Amino acid sequence: MKSLIFNPFSGAAGDMILGCTLDLLDDKFYVKEIIESAVPVSVNMNEVMKRGIRALDVKINVPEHEHSRTYFELVDIIKDAKLSNDVEKSALDIFSKMAEAEAHVHGNDDLEKLHFHEVGQNDALADVIGSSTAIHSLKCDSVYCMPINVGSGTVKCAHGVMSVPAPATLELLKKGNLYFQGGNEAKELLTPTGAAILSHFAKPIRVFPKCTVNSIGYGAGDADLEGPNVLQGVLTETD
Repeated sequence: MKSLIFNPFSGAAGDMILGCTLDLLDDKFYVKEIIESAVPVSVNMNEVMKRGIRALDVKINVPEHEHSRTYFELVDIIKDAKLSNDVEKSALDIFSKMAEAEAHVHGNDDLEKLHFHEVGQNDALADVIGSSTAIHSLKCDSVYCMPINVGSGTVKCAHGVMSVPAPATLELLKKGNLYFQGGNEAKELLTPTGAAILSHFAKPIRVFPKCTVNSIGYGAGDADLEGPNVLQGVLTETD
């Protein structure tokens, strides 16, 4: 059975999941074309070194002036993008999870009035659509996620300074039943977009199952940490 195992020992963000899954694909430019046809962005992919680990760094170049969007504006963008059925369904579910988490945190069940801030931008749309396309292209029988290093300390967001993990991220971890732990780095290492993508695709595991390894991919993060800020993805054959 072909399985994809995410190992977020240094956290996970949307661009890290995108870079990790693209690193596992032979045809990376197919995903790049899908993203750029769906969202008004351009995508750059470069190999970088993160504390001695080679990783794929994906940069989403967005328009200079963006505005926050409502949940239903995001839904319309995804439905108008002419994605495959599987990718559209995954992208819609990921943003639905984020919307429900935000609504629950703020005590507001009216999604009509819900505005996304950090995750309502074009780069988040690109990360979600691109990651969904890449994961479906890998054609795995199952996807798993090891315990996530969420970091520690506080993070500044649209609603002020919050403890790590941020409330919406914590709600997404709960929805996905994902295992997580704090880290030594006083920094947010798991973003809401990263948590939503993993909670949609992955089942939680604590240790690697009995398997053989087919290939390994690394997606680069933006942080400069004591260890490599990368997300590891492992394609395996499992029992």
